[in-house]
Amino acid sequence: MESFFSLSGKTAPPVGTIAMSYTFPVVTLPSGLTVGNFSSPHSFTFVDGTVLPGCDEDRSRALMLRAVEVETPGPKGTTDIALSFEMSDEVRDAVRAVQYADVDVVIVPLPVMQAVKAEGLPIRNLRTCRVADRVAKTVHGDKFCI
Repeated sequence: MESFFSLSGKTAPPVGTIAMSYTFPVVTLPSGLTVGNFSSPHSFTFVDGTVLPGCDEDRSRALMLRAVEVETPGPKGTTDIALSFEMSDEVRDAVRAVQYADVDVVIVPLPVMQAVKAEGLPIRNLRTCRVADRVAKTVHGDKFCI
C-alpha cells in the first residue's frame, strides 16, 4: 500500500528551505514493515513486487549532497577525480527530521549514509537498500545495509 508520510503535527527540528517538503513516499510491505524513500527520484521494486515510488523532483534536488572533487592527471590526457560528498544544512536537517517519522526504515543513498556516519549523526531508521537482482532491478525487503 503506497502512501506519503508527512511530519505535520509532529515536533521536528527546523528544516530550512525544505520545510514545505516534509513529505516522502512510504509503502507497507506484506511483512508489515513500513519503508520510506528519503530522496531518490527513482522507485524501488521489492522482490515481493511492492513498489516504493521515487521522490518528487524538488525534494530530490533539495536533498542532493555537495560533490567535492579533487582532480589529478590521468592516463593519456584524462582527469582522475577523487570524489567525496558533504551534507548541506538542508540535507542534515532532513536527516534529523526523518528520525521523527513513524516509519520503520527510510532508504537513503549510500553517499548520504556515508556522510551521516562521517558526521557522527545517529543512523536510527536510516538504511541503504540491498539489491536482490541487478538485472531485474529488485531490492530486498528483509535485508538492508547500514
